[in-house]
Amino acid sequence: MNYRLLNGKPRATLIQRFDGSAVLLGPKATRLEFKLGATLHEIQAEAEQVGWVVSVEHLHKEREGTTG
Repeated sequence: MNYRLLNGKPRATLIQRFDGSAVLLGPKATRLEFKLGATLHEIQAEAEQVGWVVSVEHLHKEREGTTG
């Protein structure tokens, strides 16, 4: 199965943990860890640097936009 978008970039899933930190899960179980307080913009920029696109976000409603 091909998990790439039409622009050729692999998809990544952003998950916010209950402690406020976040993890970005990419292809082949690759993961990027983010500390408390990282913004969605910073996470998306980091994803772009490694060639991924954030396609799914699991964020807590009261904290959307930041991870802390």
